[in-house]
Amino acid sequence: MKATVYCLEDHKMEIREAVSVSFPDAEVKFAAYEDLTEGGELLAVDHELVHLLKKDETAGYPSVYVYFKKRLFAVSRADLLEEERETYVKKEDWDSAKDINEVLCDIDFLCKNTVNRSYPDFFQIESTDYCNSKCIMCEHYFTHNKQAEILSMETLEHMRDAIQLSRRINLNGMGEPFISKLVKQQIDLYVGYGNKIVANTNLSVLDDELIERIGKDFEWLAISIDGASKETYESIRIGMSYETLISNLYKLKERVPHVKKIISMVMMRQNVCEMPQMVELAHKAGADQVVFLNLNPNLIIGNAGDVMLHYPKVTEYYSVKALEKGEELGIHVVVANAGGLNRAITFDEIQDELTQMRRIPMWKTKEEEQKMLETAEIVNRYIETHDQEQNTTVPTEVRCSGVCDWLLKNCYTNLHGDISMCCRNLIYRAGNVSKEGEFLSVWNAPLMQKSREIFYSGYVPEACLKCGMIEGGELKYLTVDISPDFYQDTRLKKKQKQELKTLLGE
Repeated sequence: MKATVYCLEDHKMEIREAVSVSFPDAEVKFAAYEDLTEGGELLAVDHELVHLLKKDETAGYPSVYVYFKKRLFAVSRADLLEEERETYVKKEDWDSAKDINEVLCDIDFLCKNTVNRSYPDFFQIESTDYCNSKCIMCEHYFTHNKQAEILSMETLEHMRDAIQLSRRINLNGMGEPFISKLVKQQIDLYVGYGNKIVANTNLSVLDDELIERIGKDFEWLAISIDGASKETYESIRIGMSYETLISNLYKLKERVPHVKKIISMVMMRQNVCEMPQMVELAHKAGADQVVFLNLNPNLIIGNAGDVMLHYPKVTEYYSVKALEKGEELGIHVVVANAGGLNRAITFDEIQDELTQMRRIPMWKTKEEEQKMLETAEIVNRYIETHDQEQNTTVPTEVRCSGVCDWLLKNCYTNLHGDISMCCRNLIYRAGNVSKEGEFLSVWNAPLMQKSREIFYSGYVPEACLKCGMIEGGELKYLTVDISPDFYQDTRLKKKQKQELKTLLGE
């Protein structure tokens, strides 16, 4: 028998040994990715490389195994692995249960399963939708925390089976997680099952107990800033104190230097010129990474004119300057299309766009804010009479290979227990885990199965058009051939826009 092995270089010896133990007569051949299509009798794939097999690379092998932590797991015997996982859960051996669940995730991916056997290993659970800031690009700018709530411990009970098998819990949803009075108790629950904690925060709330928990239980912390200067920061993040932010940044730098810190900034007209200064601020605060995100316009806020797609040369110039500053200071900077930027662009080349950009007032007047609130009332009445929840999607012409991470091993649920397609597609809901009573029945609901089927067939679902995670190349298990069709609105979005424009008299 010939055994083909696809693995990392430094895993070759240990995988050869594992194959020799299971198949003493096997002749081991190490293969590069491009050699896998030749086929063979048996294929052993390193767990670390499974995500690269997005097409049909394993089709030519009757026997496929996953190598993980000194063991070979037969892809064809996933049923036995489910039993093994359950045995570990009953013993409360969470580490072993999570390991088996991770292998089942590999099998789901390699077999292109539309019904997952594995539970997600990254679980985003909304702690609260209350926020203490009214950022000018966020719905809190006009909702003013109406009907805001916090996640109850009772709702968490219905997700306990999934929490037991996840490896990381993200505390975020639509609000500031550290405001919730139950967040520390909920962190204790997550950590009790061996989870690491991650969160996005505006860092306005930070006491000694929370700093201690961050140091002990957190893997990373993403801090939303959106302005490198006091004036810009406090004008965008209304209600926040720049001095408090800086003070808390330096507390984290001093007391929890080992926890990864990511600074994130949403690029818009109002702050794009501060991109290089944001990199400097992040470096001084001991951050590991700076991420610049594109603004998603909001119809109610009426901020389509703030989107930097209207000013491509300005965006390119300041993206280049941010990257250069990161290289100078030794801090990783993430911008869209980094590899395609013109590094030689000059300040003179952006003058026309800068003039155009600055011609429009940067901030809303009191009268414009009042008009925004009136618009919000009209839109809310529209939403109340038009069911916005979606439970299916269709293929587009945009080609891809693999599947979205959020359908394979990441999961988002709001504080009510509603599981959505992903953290950015909240109206596409699979179901409510509190009502269903079992996590897997919602995780494998018709919407999730249909979406996986579309991805695995080589097309991007309509629900995923214009996705920032796809555009930014953030998804490990998915590769997309981004074309102009990718930037189209969904049919639902087009219909909504047209109806709302009519209602608003536009």
